Amino acid sequence: MGVTGVPRRTVPLWIDCDTGIDDALALLLAALDPAAELAGVSTVAGNCPLPQATENSLRVLELAGRGRTPLHPGAGGPLAGPARDARQIHGEDGLGGCAEALPAARSRPRDEHAAEAIGRALRARSGQISLVATGPLTNLALALALDPALPGLARQVVVMGGACTAPGNVGATVEFNIAADPEAARAVLLAPWPLTLVGLDVTLQVRMGAVEAAACMAAGRPIPAFCARVLRAYMAAYEHMGDRPEAPMHDPLAVAVALDPSLVAALQLPVEVETRGEWTRGMTVVDQRVLQRPTLLQGRRTVQVCHEVDAVAARRRMLAAWGAVG
Repeated sequence: MGVTGVPRRTVPLWIDCDTGIDDALALLLAALDPAAELAGVSTVAGNCPLPQATENSLRVLELAGRGRTPLHPGAGGPLAGPARDARQIHGEDGLGGCAEALPAARSRPRDEHAAEAIGRALRARSGQISLVATGPLTNLALALALDPALPGLARQVVVMGGACTAPGNVGATVEFNIAADPEAARAVLLAPWPLTLVGLDVTLQVRMGAVEAAACMAAGRPIPAFCARVLRAYMAAYEHMGDRPEAPMHDPLAVAVALDPSLVAALQLPVEVETRGEWTRGMTVVDQRVLQRPTLLQGRRTVQVCHEVDAVAARRRMLAAWGAVG
């Protein structure tokens, strides 16, 4: 209850994920933040294969006390081209070797395919559900193919993906989630739903390191203790690749933005996804000319592209939800 006695409204979230380390942290944020209502979860191949992403998601939900949340497996690979994964970051179990620290899942995934489940959920709660995609966009593209009217039924779509002005993380200009299925990403970004792109431009600014991991461990409870373990594994993976020993909060930031858009500053810009380039397949190509020449916007599809973030507030929100601060 707020100070006026009016109940706080929650944001219904549907999380579409490829549960590696940062997806797990994002799921915990969606499950535990008091502003969130976790309406459903779907899984897609990405950071790890689909069966592993599904099992990881079920076990994270169990840890959060949300084991009854409906979970729907979806695509086991991209619409076109070979599948790719991120085992070099997330490990063989998708969780940096920390899956064993999670409780066994008592629930099982639903039989309905993720693309069908997403469409059914949006139709049942028209204009209410925020879709948050933290993995490749294959499930969302398949849902669009089944029902092209879905963009008019979503409250918003928040995509963790792209590198509009920042360097890529799987190539000079390419971010993993978009590169994992460029055709799906292009379909999703061109569809007429209210879409916010939370790319590397902002996620690389929200990092956690030894201080945050220690705060999680010091809390002395299972959820923050698990967060501490995966944060340390994530930090070690980045350090091994030559980066600083800090973990970028890619996927948790997408959830945080869905709950509180004021965390970021965004510009409404045309974005295309390159599907053919030898070196740029999966690149998010942003036409920034429109900032000086607004006439170039005429008749073009635009999305909100995040370019600034309140990193302190975002980290505070995540740590609070995980139980690492008061």
